Amino acid sequence: MIDRAIKALKAGGVIAFPTETVYGLGALLSRPKAIARIYKIKKRPRSKPLQVLVSSLRQAKELGIFNAQALRLAKKGWPGPLTLVVPGRKGKTIGLRVPAHRTVLNLIRKVGPIAATSANISGQKPFHRGAEVAAGLKGLDLVLYGRVRLNRASRIIDLTAGMTVLRP
Repeated sequence: MIDRAIKALKAGGVIAFPTETVYGLGALLSRPKAIARIYKIKKRPRSKPLQVLVSSLRQAKELGIFNAQALRLAKKGWPGPLTLVVPGRKGKTIGLRVPAHRTVLNLIRKVGPIAATSANISGQKPFHRGAEVAAGLKGLDLVLYGRVRLNRASRIIDLTAGMTVLRP
C-alpha cells in the first residue's frame, strides 16, 4: 500500500493517512496544484496555512530557521504530536512536525516533505478511521488505512516572536 501512496503523491495526488494524532490529508510540498486541491477537498480557507510533515530535525532545518528554543523543543518533542511554527527559509513562517507514526515517516523518507492538515471538512472534528475519511471526503486519490493512537490534534507552538501556544 505504501508503494501506491508514493506513486499517488509523486503524480501530484492528495492522499489521506493515519498519524499518531488523527487522520491527515497530504500532498507533496513540491506540488502546488495538489496543495490547492487539499484546500478544495477540505473546504479550508486559503488564509489558514498547512503544516509540513518532515522525517527529521535535519530535514526541518532545510525548510525553517530554528533558534535555540526551537531546537530544544524539537529535540524534546520530535517525533511526536508537536508542530513548531518557525521562520521559513523562503521568508514566510512554516509549521513543521515530525510525526511519530512509522508508516508516515517511511513515506516522508521516500517522497520528501508533505504539506498536511487533519482529514475533515474545515471546522468539523477530524476523522480517526480510514473508513470515515473515505466516506466523508471526496476527491482523494488514495486512503492509506492504519491506526491512530491519540485521537487529538498535535500541539502547536509559534516560535516566530517569543513563544505562543496556538493549540495546547
